[in-house]
Amino acid sequence: MKKINALGKPCPIPVIEAKKAIRELKNAGGTVEIIVDNEVSVKNIEKMAVGLGLKTSSKKGGKEEFFVEIIVPENHNQQTSATPDSELVVAFGRKTMGDGDPDLGAILLKSYIYSLTELDTPPEHLLFFNSGAFLTNQASNALNDLQILLEKGTQISTCGACLDFYQIKETLAIGEITNMYGITEVMAQAKKVINF
Repeated sequence: MKKINALGKPCPIPVIEAKKAIRELKNAGGTVEIIVDNEVSVKNIEKMAVGLGLKTSSKKGGKEEFFVEIIVPENHNQQTSATPDSELVVAFGRKTMGDGDPDLGAILLKSYIYSLTELDTPPEHLLFFNSGAFLTNQASNALNDLQILLEKGTQISTCGACLDFYQIKETLAIGEITNMYGITEVMAQAKKVINF
């Protein structure tokens, strides 16, 4: 068994270390156990493992300890089960569009998100990080348009570390929480990425 102590390590480090340990097992197979200190890391590790076609389980230890176990069979071929290359990914790293007056920037960005709902083919994935995390918050004026995109099949993911930094995780209103490793993977698989 490979044991990884990721206590106190911010996302996406626990996910990356878990994936490295899985890779190191190569054809021998075995078990990887990761200790983390928050449930978001647990979910992100489990999501990564499931994406690799691996069985996983988790349990709570002490006050702030979570144990995630990943079972790697012999001769496991580490291929992600992620969807094929995305057509379009839009990454929102800020809550306004362009430089200049922030009020105008907010109006422009809301208009842009609305315009995405009118495309014949909606984006495959929307990513929100840094101050862009406010766009998926309960106070966001873009929620109605984001809901329309979600119903059309667009995935919506917001950076968990950013939600923590701005202390708005409890008011996330739409989509799922991801980490920088997940954001990197989505961008790397996309055929086209638009950054804000």
